[in-house]
Amino acid sequence: MNTNSNRFRLQELIESELGCSDPENIGSYKTKFERFSITPENKEKFVNALTEDAADIFYKATWTYAEAVSAIARGHQSWAIIKLYYALFYFLRCLIAARGLGVVKCKGIYTLRVEVGASPVKRDGGKHRGEDVRGDHKTTIAIYEKDFGQSDIFLSNKVSEQNIFDWMMKARERINYRDATFSEPNFDFFESSVKDDGGVLRWIIAYLNDQPPTFMFLESHCSLAAPTFLLSLVRAELRSRLGLHEPLREEQFESLLKLLEGTGLEHNFTFRSLLKN
Repeated sequence: MNTNSNRFRLQELIESELGCSDPENIGSYKTKFERFSITPENKEKFVNALTEDAADIFYKATWTYAEAVSAIARGHQSWAIIKLYYALFYFLRCLIAARGLGVVKCKGIYTLRVEVGASPVKRDGGKHRGEDVRGDHKTTIAIYEKDFGQSDIFLSNKVSEQNIFDWMMKARERINYRDATFSEPNFDFFESSVKDDGGVLRWIIAYLNDQPPTFMFLESHCSLAAPTFLLSLVRAELRSRLGLHEPLREEQFESLLKLLEGTGLEHNFTFRSLLKN
């Protein structure tokens, strides 16, 4: 495995524009960073960098999702719960990128809209819904809710009196930090029939056809239905907003199909079309 850093292109680009050759020293450019703005001359470079980042994040999201789905098909739930939360987070980052908003860092987390005149906007360190905004995950959720939440289907209903993001985060935290051990061989978190022969395929297609979405607000379906809904939404918006018609390289697509072998999804046209045209 190549251990060299494979950094986000938008981050590398703004560092280059600032003249920062060592990412470890970006903090010393903070004033210059916050005053930076996109110009007509460099806008295309920023759009291209964000588009490439979106494709990379999409692969992280789909790979994490596929690992979870493969585990569920085998009747394993603990790591699947954790991975589906991370898939949701990656899809959310990808959706934010598709909507023209990049995430960059300089002693804090900022967003940068890829349009002429835009400058970095500080997003962490404040309060959101009465809680401190810190770290990649809580900051990403706060960005999404503040910038896109007013008309967002994810925030139109609740799961056990919590929004989807909070509910899935707490499910992940319970498995990671509070439960003494994993629950296997029990399978009591998801809809029980999802682990039956053909169950993963049947339920994921049901979630994709669920309009308006209802399954993702039900406890036994939320953790699988919500990332599935986001997968479909992200794929559509990458195409319509960024013109990114093929976010996956051929070898990435083939690796995902191999990972999904035995679930039925690897042969299903509807699902395959979410990964590649």
